[in-house]
Amino acid sequence: MADSDNSRTLPVVTRRRLLSASATWLAGQVGGVDVGLYFVYGRTNRGDPALMLWQEWWAAHQQVEKLCRRQQRLETALIDALGFPHVDIALPDQDYVVAAFSVEEIDRRFGDVPADAEAKMRAQAVLAERQAVWDTLDERLGYSRAKQAEDEAFALRAERLNELFAKQAHSVAGVAAKLHAVLAMGEDSPADEFPWPQIRAAMADLLNIRSGPSAV
Repeated sequence: MADSDNSRTLPVVTRRRLLSASATWLAGQVGGVDVGLYFVYGRTNRGDPALMLWQEWWAAHQQVEKLCRRQQRLETALIDALGFPHVDIALPDQDYVVAAFSVEEIDRRFGDVPADAEAKMRAQAVLAERQAVWDTLDERLGYSRAKQAEDEAFALRAERLNELFAKQAHSVAGVAAKLHAVLAMGEDSPADEFPWPQIRAAMADLLNIRSGPSAV
């Protein structure tokens, strides 16, 4: 017989639908009472600090996704318009060119050979000019500002995640909140690798028992 008992598969439901359904359910539990879980586990969700922290983490997570999309959109617009600021350098005694994206790269490519000093200065001037054009368009589009906002959002999300997992859950919904955070953070992970199917199966179980013994 196959080892079907050693693994668990989810019902036919997409990963995003599971995340969405669990987030909707958890949002309904914040500050509320899950009557079914009260009869099954003898306690309510009211005041569970894990749920409160999950709510803050979920808001931070959604903000990260929003700002990531904006930052990527602006970066694409910059690259499509100008390409990354760089200068092509024809190396002495070589029949090909290399791209340098910083003054440090230019210095490294040319070294301190006196005969190459003029070529190095020209390369630095070209790079500076192209960087200035990039910076002007960047300022107009707001790419760097979006990138900074994204970095700050990532830091806040990490802080909220640490707070969530440092706090003991006082209800099944609180435990589900932690599982939901793990699934959301690992959304881009392969669907068929441990431990993602197992975690998704556990989350599906929690959703299935959310109404207590009467749940289908």
